[in-house]
Amino acid sequence: MKKIFVLMNHNILESQINEAKEVLGAGDIVVLSDSAWSRIDPYKKAIADDLLPYKERLKSEAQKGDYLLVQGDFGATYNMARYALKNGVIAIYATTERNSVEKIIDGRVVTTREFVHVRFREYKE
Repeated sequence: MKKIFVLMNHNILESQINEAKEVLGAGDIVVLSDSAWSRIDPYKKAIADDLLPYKERLKSEAQKGDYLLVQGDFGATYNMARYALKNGVIAIYATTERNSVEKIIDGRVVTTREFVHVRFREYKE
């Protein structure tokens, strides 16, 4: 059965888990994300070394045809998606519907944003 490996800045949503199982046929969800993934240093010139633990784990646990759900720092995401594709892992990201509401509270404009999962989409070369 296929696995879906997750590298995101937040926990995978229940709707995403359902789609992974029902649409993608993934039986196992393997979370690769950790606090370091969410805090990639924007001041560093290069981050290749920071990505090595994720690449090593993906290489040791993933098989061709498995999925990598990857979102986050643009450079890290690009690098990991390319790495996955090069190794036969299908790189995907989640699309969302964004809803925002503005309210005036105590003389201030307060904007609330809600993101609703819509579907997964593949990264393509």
